[in-house]
Amino acid sequence: MIDWLEIRQLAIAEHVAMEFGDAFTAVTGETGSGKSLVVGAVGILLGDRCENSLIRHGQHTAEVQGGFRLAQTPAAADYLRANGLDNGLDDERGCILRRVIRRDKPSRAFINGRAVAASQLRELGRALVDIHGQNEHHSLLHRKGQLALLDGAAGHAPTVAELGAEYERLTAVRDQIEQLSTRREFAQEKAELLQFQIAELEELNPADGEWEKLEAQQKRLHHAQDLAEGMRAVANRLHENDGPQENNSGMPSLGAALADCIGQLQRLQSYDARLGGVIAMLEEANVNLSEAAAQLQDFYAGNIQSPEEIAAVESRFSSYHELSRRHRVLPGLLAAKLDELKTEMEGLKNPEAELERLRAEWDAGKNKYDELAARISKKRRAAAKKLGAQVTELMQELGMAGGAFEIRLTPADADGISRTGVETAEFAVTANAGAPLQPMTRVASGGELSRISLAINVILAADAPAATLIFDEVDVGIGGRVAEIVGRKLRELGAHRQVICITHLAQVAACGHHQWSVAKQIPGQKTDAANVTVQELDREARIAEIARMTAGAELTAQSLAHAEQLLASV
Repeated sequence: MIDWLEIRQLAIAEHVAMEFGDAFTAVTGETGSGKSLVVGAVGILLGDRCENSLIRHGQHTAEVQGGFRLAQTPAAADYLRANGLDNGLDDERGCILRRVIRRDKPSRAFINGRAVAASQLRELGRALVDIHGQNEHHSLLHRKGQLALLDGAAGHAPTVAELGAEYERLTAVRDQIEQLSTRREFAQEKAELLQFQIAELEELNPADGEWEKLEAQQKRLHHAQDLAEGMRAVANRLHENDGPQENNSGMPSLGAALADCIGQLQRLQSYDARLGGVIAMLEEANVNLSEAAAQLQDFYAGNIQSPEEIAAVESRFSSYHELSRRHRVLPGLLAAKLDELKTEMEGLKNPEAELERLRAEWDAGKNKYDELAARISKKRRAAAKKLGAQVTELMQELGMAGGAFEIRLTPADADGISRTGVETAEFAVTANAGAPLQPMTRVASGGELSRISLAINVILAADAPAATLIFDEVDVGIGGRVAEIVGRKLRELGAHRQVICITHLAQVAACGHHQWSVAKQIPGQKTDAANVTVQELDREARIAEIARMTAGAELTAQSLAHAEQLLASV
């Protein structure tokens, strides 16, 4: 539950600090004083969207932070531990949430001093606080909102979410079945095209790695003459094994020159024995020259290609290029493309097998969907009966004697499935005894809608998982005896939950275990900004505030006595 709340530079609040007790706390103040600022600040802490326009005029940042005790919210404590956000705090000490709004940058969120995403505040917030706004009765006018309220009463949100996921899978399978059924009509044309494409690729018969080898061979053939002439010239320059020891340049070959050098050194060796080592190296070099020249001669002889061989390579090279262009793939991927087309062809040959597989998948998914939907429908029927009786009973106390409330379930869709199940909910009501029940949108007035919404909220709040319930002026449109009943119902809720209610009704405020007053200070200077102040009221201050709420700003002995009587009657 909320332990404390601190607001800085938000809207018209310069600095507000509040501490909340257990049970039921009423927050009061004149119209326009800023009472709902408290609810807005809590919403910001719990991940609501916040614009920089909320920053107080003249300031660059606004900040909201609050402390929460977790003793009664194990789900919140589990969330903090699971996400590494507990920081060693025990459940009694709880957690601290903080939100900083900046004028020129995105807002920042913190849990126990750790920076988090706003979505994490929302996830944690669902376990901490449940907020009921004054305009919530508008959701009662739409079937979607009515079904959501019923599901909230049934308490099966995880099952509904699982059903929604199964619905998504089913619709995806259904789409595939429809597409495949449509494709069957064009399967013959597609098969003929595939057959032609496969035939021309099979005629080429591309092999993995062949293209790279073909590229190298084509490049070599393209420069065959240059290669042949170059290799022959170098071979002759290195060593003339056949014919005279001179090459076409008129110069002796390197081999002949090297042999001449060896001969000269051998004659000189008799004068200096050290030349033996040099002679040995030159003789080895001469052997290497001979071998190099021989290899070049072999390369030259093997590089001579017949015109037929050259034409065959060029033709295959061109075929690769042409087919790669037709199939829009690289030449080296033609072998893989052939395998792909054959696989597609096999699929076309037997579409019934794929249809059978998809229909089996549909049947299995539909069985699971039906099982989930049946569980949800059973809980909805039970919740509809229970909630209808509870709201009808509370309507008698809220000034609609003889009125009745009923939740009707009707089939959702012609094909039997929808994201939220096999039925929709429709709220039916009558405000007068003996009158037939009709859809709420046709018969309920604005005041009746407010009271029915309040009745539903009070009933559902009793089973809400959150430890703190906030009601933001949900008592609009009621007064007198009904207002006193509403106050007592909220006080009863306070025995089990922390309840905070923003109210303008003295009867409701008097039922609170605690009361805070919100006031707006109007500045004396035109250049100064208005400011909100809050004050926790003791008994004497509560008497004065409740008297103001009943009789206006001018307090009289009679209004004070009446206020004291209201407090004493709780």
